[in-house]
Amino acid sequence: MAELAAQPTVLVLDDEKNIRHAIQIALEQEGMHVIAAHDVASAARVLDERVVDLMVLDIRLGEIDGLAFFRKLQSEGSAVPTIFISGHATLAEAAQAMKVGGFDFLEKPFSAEKISVVARRCLEHASLQQRLRAMQEREGMGEIVGDSPLIQRLIADALKVADTQASVLITGESGTGKELVANMIHANSSRRDAPMVKVNCSAIPENLIESELFGHERGAFTGAHAPRRGMFETAHRGVLFLDEVADLPLGAQAKILRALQHGEIQKLGAERTLRVDVRVISATHKDLKRCVADGTFREDLYYRLNVVPLRVPSLRERRRDIPLLVNFIVSRLCAKHNLRAKEVDAEAMHELEQYSWPGNVRELQNLLERVLIMSGDRITVLDLPEEVLAVDDPADAKPMGQSSLKDCRDQAERDLILATLKQHAGNISRTALDLHVRRPYLHRRMSALGISKKDYFGG
Repeated sequence: MAELAAQPTVLVLDDEKNIRHAIQIALEQEGMHVIAAHDVASAARVLDERVVDLMVLDIRLGEIDGLAFFRKLQSEGSAVPTIFISGHATLAEAAQAMKVGGFDFLEKPFSAEKISVVARRCLEHASLQQRLRAMQEREGMGEIVGDSPLIQRLIADALKVADTQASVLITGESGTGKELVANMIHANSSRRDAPMVKVNCSAIPENLIESELFGHERGAFTGAHAPRRGMFETAHRGVLFLDEVADLPLGAQAKILRALQHGEIQKLGAERTLRVDVRVISATHKDLKRCVADGTFREDLYYRLNVVPLRVPSLRERRRDIPLLVNFIVSRLCAKHNLRAKEVDAEAMHELEQYSWPGNVRELQNLLERVLIMSGDRITVLDLPEEVLAVDDPADAKPMGQSSLKDCRDQAERDLILATLKQHAGNISRTALDLHVRRPYLHRRMSALGISKKDYFGG
């Protein structure tokens, strides 16, 4: 969840005294400071005199409608996160309220619980957006999203080494964003105007890797019909990024070592060497020290590459960054797919924060893209795939050896859920608590196992 101010200030603008009073009581019970205004003039004075974190605004006011007031604030650059309310608004007005930038629309009458939940959600969303803006305004960060201590230390270390000529070895699990760190180093270095040539060492066949890296002359081997520049030569005066460097064959490793030691390369089939000025940044998800011990990676090359080591933390090590990442990715994907801006509700965000993310940021991005395309106006816990919700049941994550064992397990699980439901008179929340699972996951398992109300109510 986003961190809120100690006591956020809420401005409630409604011309009905009873409504203002009811909203004020509900929000003050949530620890918010509420200022009530009965007309636009008094609301404008409040906004002139102090910082307001949230506004609850009636669409239908006396002398001026709420939408017009909101647009005026926008034109003056002083609009605040706003929840629109109305008892008489048309569907067109409600849609317009959301289109101009309202966070949500509530139709009167609404419960105290409803306005409290929406207000808190709006404040959390605004807090996340503020953190995102602050993060993006920091120089040099590029697309690295996060304000957790681990990610801030990584950024600080990367910026320290950026404008040097030192080789950098970036390590971390797959999907953590090692290439983004390499991009940031290059963008903040004196070589920023020169090319950054990227090589995926695991994607090039072993018999072609030397030609790709160092180039070849015509006739150097069968099929070499024309001379070709290699990636070292292309990266002259710039940066060569060796991704998955642990997968380099030993023969290529020896030539890379020579290039780093002497600043020289030799094309396949060439008699002369070429001088190159290349800074090497490398990355791997493997343990290079273990690769050295296993004899699959040269020790001397390891020390050449590992002048400055940077480790990118896994997503589960920086869970506080997940809401920031989710909002950043959702905003980007909505623009990419021409979708209306969508919000991830609090319960869904909680589930995303609890999941272990073995595929890290890449997995998060892929999941959000799928969910965004298939969901409605708001992403809820019901839109999330089962693997994200099943963290309380490790057995579900393990493949079953035989279908007969799975059938036995499913039957045992069905019997246990039914017995617990009957014990709690069908109360889903108490049943979930008793079974040590989350309520959304229990709903999904009940659906998968074909459990309906008649099974535990007997009717």
